[in-house]
Amino acid sequence: MLKQTFLLILVILSLSACEKNEYKLVKYLVTDSESGFFVTYRNSSGATVSEEITVAGTEDEWTYTYKAEKGDIVYVSGIYKDINSKIKVAILIDGKVYKQASSKYDTISFVTVSGTIPY
Repeated sequence: MLKQTFLLILVILSLSACEKNEYKLVKYLVTDSESGFFVTYRNSSGATVSEEITVAGTEDEWTYTYKAEKGDIVYVSGIYKDINSKIKVAILIDGKVYKQASSKYDTISFVTVSGTIPY
């Protein structure tokens, strides 16, 4: 009986010591651009990536989706060169808007959203 109790306690302790990886689905979204933009973002491996994106019109959107852990840093930034354009940048976590920002007729400032995935 004592041996079974000890074994049960050992199993419970080992199960409680295991860390749960709770992954969140992160989606970067850039919309509303009329003539294209440059985007910089933190990818799934933590590297910073920059790309030039061409669009046909405001209905086009750019996305990047990956799985991340709670506490991970998320970052996406965009800028456009056409003075008559605009841009909207957002980070969605598990399908819900986490942070977003937009700009209209401002070709000097970057539109940046970033943060840490909440626990």
